[in-house]
Amino acid sequence: MAIDFIMFLFELPASCRKFIEKGVLQFTLPRKIQYCPHCGASHTIVHGYRMQRLRGLAVSDMTCIYKSRRYLCQECGKTFMEERTFIKPYQRMPNSVIDAIVQEHGALVTEEHIAHRHGVSVPTVMRHFARAMETAEKKADRSTLPRILSMDEFRGNVGAKYQVVMNDLEKKQCCAILKDRSKEALYDAVLSYSQEMRESVCLVSMDLSSFFRKIVEEHFPNAIIAADKFHAVRLANDALNEIRVDVQEKLDSEQRRDFKNAKKILLARKNTLKEASLSKLKGMLNVSDDLSHAYQLKEEYFALFSSKDHASYKRRLQDFAEHVAKFGLKEFKRVLRTTYQWQEEIWTGIQTGYNNGFTEGCNNTIKTLKRISYGFRNIKNFRRRILFVLNNPERQARRTKKSKKVSHNI
Repeated sequence: MAIDFIMFLFELPASCRKFIEKGVLQFTLPRKIQYCPHCGASHTIVHGYRMQRLRGLAVSDMTCIYKSRRYLCQECGKTFMEERTFIKPYQRMPNSVIDAIVQEHGALVTEEHIAHRHGVSVPTVMRHFARAMETAEKKADRSTLPRILSMDEFRGNVGAKYQVVMNDLEKKQCCAILKDRSKEALYDAVLSYSQEMRESVCLVSMDLSSFFRKIVEEHFPNAIIAADKFHAVRLANDALNEIRVDVQEKLDSEQRRDFKNAKKILLARKNTLKEASLSKLKGMLNVSDDLSHAYQLKEEYFALFSSKDHASYKRRLQDFAEHVAKFGLKEFKRVLRTTYQWQEEIWTGIQTGYNNGFTEGCNNTIKTLKRISYGFRNIKNFRRRILFVLNNPERQARRTKKSKKVSHNI
């Protein structure tokens, strides 16, 4: 991290800085022995000065001019600029300002906002960020996979309709953004990792996607699959809500008034409702047997996720299946069919405590980034910005602090 330029100015001797007019600060560096970069000799003299107006300083109403010395080597006769650490050659923007511009990309702000804050153009901001990302990508080790992996799709607006995000659930980091959800793109991305790396993955958390499950079963031989419980719970919620809508449409206007806020009350767990809501719930369930049965099935399904062991989980699932057959509601038959297809993966999610909550939060951040940026036209820029925002150290520190309260059994 470059030294802050404002602090750098304050640390200069008073004789090296002065206001040459109102709002214009001129400064020079203290004289010291300069070694010729061509021949290494120290016999040098000042050959001239160059006035360099600095850019990008977020200091209102002040202009900084750097009076840089050019030296002449008395041994080889060549000239060179004095050594300076606060700014790179051929740049008019201090290193700390460039670092600040890059780091501000970690917040949910537009590049136009960053450019306006530093008084530079948007292409300048984009160029410095791209350079920083290129350097980081060269240093980064993309050949490793996390022990606990999460996969999910999200809707982008550049290239393909959907992209895929891969996260490390232990370190709360985004590992990769795949440019396409297609079969070819996913297989290419997975097979780009060595067999040894893929064998090191212990668990993969995902939604109820058969395609993702097939990839994991084929190419992650040692990984168990944890189905995201929130996607499973939504199956029951959606089934109950379909039945509520059907029942509500058949009611007269007087009865419909009693169903105000019905969705919120019906989808909440019964043990979380207050007395007034419980009274309203009772009235709604008395209107229709189908709605009453659907609500009972929803509560039974929710109870699956509080199972303490595999035996109680299997027993509750069997009871749920018997009641689905008894009540004959087609909406919950679909729920049961999907649950049977994913019953072991759902239990793994319950047992280990891993889910896609972190990944869904990342998707929400991506959605916000797309909205404030009015979309992206370049997939490379889109991927870089997402990775930089999601792996922002401050954001990651907050996630890690919260995750310490959760223990996982794996």
